Amino acid sequence: MGLKTKSEIGILKDMIGIYCRGMSHKKPCRQCDALFSYAEKKSMSCPHEGGHVFCSICSVHCYDEIHREKIREVMRYSSRRYFLKHPVTTLSHGMALLRKRKEEKNKESQKA
Repeated sequence: MGLKTKSEIGILKDMIGIYCRGMSHKKPCRQCDALFSYAEKKSMSCPHEGGHVFCSICSVHCYDEIHREKIREVMRYSSRRYFLKHPVTTLSHGMALLRKRKEEKNKESQKA
């Protein structure tokens, strides 16, 4: 497992924790633990570990539909709150996301 994957798993754990506390779930929350375990397993077995930026912009979705929707819900809730705790990490994630989208847009315009 690469350093990038470890970092992503740590961020994911933090964001699910923010969501769980924010929803006033009892500790430990089985649903949130199960979601984290699922996401961790998928991150560890990612076929694009070295070549992609984040799951949200990956062309191949490893998550099943139910887990994908749940993780989107968690991310929507946690993203602003995570920014307050970890602004540098959040900004670097945003910059990487913008770079990746710009690269994809350039590739599409070159094909046309």
